Amino acid sequence: MSEIERIRGFLGAMRRRLLLRAAIETAGFGAAALIVVLLVLGAVAASVGPAGFWPTLTTGTVVVLVLGAVAAGVLRPARQLRDERAAARRAGALVPPLASDLLSAVELGGVGSGHEQGQAFVSAGLVHAFHADVARSLEPVDPRVVVPLRPAATAVGAGALAIAILWGASALFPTLALGLRTLVHRPSLFEGAAVSDAPLVGDVRVTYTYPAYTGLPPRTIEGSAGDLVAVKGTHVRVEARPLHAARKALLLLGEVGERGQLPAKLSDGILSAELTLTENNTYRFWLQPTLGRSVRERASHRIEAEADAAPRVEIQGPADRLELATPRPIEVGYTASDDYGLGLVELVYRVGDRPEQRTVLRDAHGAKAAQGRTLWDPSAGVVLGGERIAYHVEARDRDDVSGVKVGSSRTLYVVIQNAHESLEDRLERQREVLERLLGDLGDRLERGPADTAGRAEGGDVAARLAALTTVHDAEELHLTMLGRLLDDDRREGNLGKPLRAALAGVADRLAKLLREETPLLTALRGKVSPGGVAKLDAALGQHVAELERDVLLLDDLVGRQRLEDLAALGKELTDAHQRLADLLARYKATKDENLRRQLEREARELRARIGELAQKMAALKDRNDVSEEWRNSPDLKEVAAQAKKLDEMLEKGDMGDLEKALAKLGEELRGLRQQLDQNLDSFGAERFPQENRVVADLMKKVGEIEGDERTLEKETQSLAERQEAETSKRLQGQLDDFLKKEREKIDKLKQRLAGVPTNDPESELSEDVERARDSTKQMMRLLSERDLAEAKAEAERAANNLDRAIDHLQEAAMADGKRKRKPGDDAREKSTEAVGEARGLAQEIADDLDKLLPRPQDTMSPADREQARQQAERQGAIGDRTDETSSEAARRLGKMPGLEKAESELKSAASRMRQAADMVKRSDSKGAAMAERDAADRLSKLRDSMQERSMSGSRAKHDPVRIPGADESTAPRAWRQELMDAMKEKAPERFRDEVRRYYEELVK
Repeated sequence: MSEIERIRGFLGAMRRRLLLRAAIETAGFGAAALIVVLLVLGAVAASVGPAGFWPTLTTGTVVVLVLGAVAAGVLRPARQLRDERAAARRAGALVPPLASDLLSAVELGGVGSGHEQGQAFVSAGLVHAFHADVARSLEPVDPRVVVPLRPAATAVGAGALAIAILWGASALFPTLALGLRTLVHRPSLFEGAAVSDAPLVGDVRVTYTYPAYTGLPPRTIEGSAGDLVAVKGTHVRVEARPLHAARKALLLLGEVGERGQLPAKLSDGILSAELTLTENNTYRFWLQPTLGRSVRERASHRIEAEADAAPRVEIQGPADRLELATPRPIEVGYTASDDYGLGLVELVYRVGDRPEQRTVLRDAHGAKAAQGRTLWDPSAGVVLGGERIAYHVEARDRDDVSGVKVGSSRTLYVVIQNAHESLEDRLERQREVLERLLGDLGDRLERGPADTAGRAEGGDVAARLAALTTVHDAEELHLTMLGRLLDDDRREGNLGKPLRAALAGVADRLAKLLREETPLLTALRGKVSPGGVAKLDAALGQHVAELERDVLLLDDLVGRQRLEDLAALGKELTDAHQRLADLLARYKATKDENLRRQLEREARELRARIGELAQKMAALKDRNDVSEEWRNSPDLKEVAAQAKKLDEMLEKGDMGDLEKALAKLGEELRGLRQQLDQNLDSFGAERFPQENRVVADLMKKVGEIEGDERTLEKETQSLAERQEAETSKRLQGQLDDFLKKEREKIDKLKQRLAGVPTNDPESELSEDVERARDSTKQMMRLLSERDLAEAKAEAERAANNLDRAIDHLQEAAMADGKRKRKPGDDAREKSTEAVGEARGLAQEIADDLDKLLPRPQDTMSPADREQARQQAERQGAIGDRTDETSSEAARRLGKMPGLEKAESELKSAASRMRQAADMVKRSDSKGAAMAERDAADRLSKLRDSMQERSMSGSRAKHDPVRIPGADESTAPRAWRQELMDAMKEKAPERFRDEVRRYYEELVK
């Protein structure tokens, strides 16, 4: 390396050290200055609050400070040391003894020969020698010593100290930390607005437009606090009057405005905004004044989007697990409710592991509550013996916002045995008893009264007594077999009441004769006398006559059961054919392979049932249970051939031929069923003629009364509709405001009742309060339907229930007065206060409705009043006819099995007719129409029970399995409630028969 390069290297190292030290000092002191400035700005920002200019001011300040520092600490030193001469001068200042030589060496560093420079000659040797001398002088000089970085450490320390101060101040002073964050954070509308403790808006009005599926009318709340609470999907319009002049308004969503904002319109001094409730949220009003900073509310308003809950469903059945020896319809009760309206209510059942099947119970069409009972026949499908059937009730709502939701009840189970196998066992046992009694009859005939000469011989009489004693003992044993059959039926319930009564009658009559015969035989065994023998012979004659009648009756009963079994199987075949037709129609529409497999399975089951019927018909002929004249039936070979052809068409898959084969099979099965039914009817007319004539005659009279009552009910209903129309006309124009005020009162009543603690759910207090709550719900529904009369009745009912609740609380308070005070006493006092307030509200609602409603007689024209008078007279005449028919039923039916209740049912219908006549006289045509409809329905049920009456267990299997303790009355809810109230108090005179009948039903 040459001497000049060594000099230049020294100067370059000096220049770099100088620039590095300047940069470090600039960064350290600049950072300290920047932090001081930020602290000052942060303190100011903390006092002023978030604003949009702070980030801009902070950015500008930082840029100015950085640019100034770069200019002063980097660019300026770099400019001062931009060439070697400047570096030599700066080095000379740091190393004064070499100042002149370094500058001269740099100035002579580029000199060559004089010829090369075109200048005066300069000796190259002298220049080289000078450079060498300067280079030697620089060797002991270290640039790091000449330009130390220690002064830069002070700047770094100042910067570090400033950073520590910044961190400590932020930790110790949260307000300052917030101010510092404000410097670099552009505030949202929420943060940038001033907070107002005073209201920003007034006269808030909220209008709810509910989803269409709820069926709720739009609702407007004046003077609202601003909270928005409604079902999800509700469209809400919020209107308010700003209390300050504003040029812009928003609704800030979220607790800190994090969920955006909703634009609001300002027009004619009214702020309005619209939104749809989809989720829970909060909001605040935000106003931008004409001048100055925006302002927002301190407290937020709630937005609650209530989820539409799934319907609530309950099911009632005879038992959680019901075991039936024979298929019988089962009474299924259900209640379903939904806040905003029900859709379909279905009974869902599954046989074994097969797919679920559904039966529509009703379409509620948006009603909030639905209840009812249905008779469901679990054997309507193919049910094998011992299979378990699970069933429950499902209800759907009509939520088209969040999607339809399904509510389900608990699941009940029923196990059904093979009906025909069970019947065969019972008939075999009855047949065995019949044959044994036939044997007893033969034995008694063989040992009939002896001639006079024979009686004189003691040995013949003794032998005859011994034989009669043997027959007597055998008959007692055979009656014991019949008794066991009846005892088994009491546990299993297979025979049915009519057949059970007939068999019990046989057992009772023969047992009575045996009891009377026992002392006669005992006396003759001790001493034979002509008088004793004569008495025995007389008793024997009566016994033989009774045995003949009972044996014939038993034979007829067995024959009737056989024929009814065949008729029932014929009905099952036609029902199975109808299911096949329905399945085929569904399969043609959907081509679902599952339906095809079900078709094949049920077709096989149908063929098996046809084979079973053929076997039973052959067995009937072999056993000769009925005469040949009642065994007429078509040839089952043709039916079996059609069923086989149906299977073949299913395999081929030809829909046209399949339909033809199914139609032909249906014709054959309908003809078969008709013939089997004719056999049964002819047998009954021949063997049970008297009771058939009596029942037919009474059925005719009951049908005529029912027809007259239906006609009268239609006329009364028309009168009620005219009354309602006149009432609506009179209330037109004032009803909307009235309903709005009453709904608010009902809401208050609900709140009061919701806050009543009843503790024990089984107590009478709890029951009365729950009834009042139910009446309150009914009031709201009835007001929505504008049924003011029923709403008034519900309000009065709620007040009466709350009166009883107050009585219970007062009785408890009197009992408390006799002992020391306990902690629970305060709760009871609060309950008493809440119930009292609720009772006052209920009575106030009832009084309001009473004042609004015109008197019933005022809503009738003179022509309508005359018609009502005539209807009352006609109703009284129909009631008298019903009473006469009731007396006739008691006289002619007597204790005829299966018709024991005919008299009481007719009396109950007559009582409802008298109530209807009284209501028409009082101009209560609506209540009268309901009472008339109830009376007609009772007559219809009685007529059906008389028509379906049967003497055998095979038909008894169709008797429904009722819900224990179920009230089968179809009377209106108000009448049923009054009847229930009468249980706790002395029954009103007009309900005496109904209360007695209700208690009779309970103890059965």
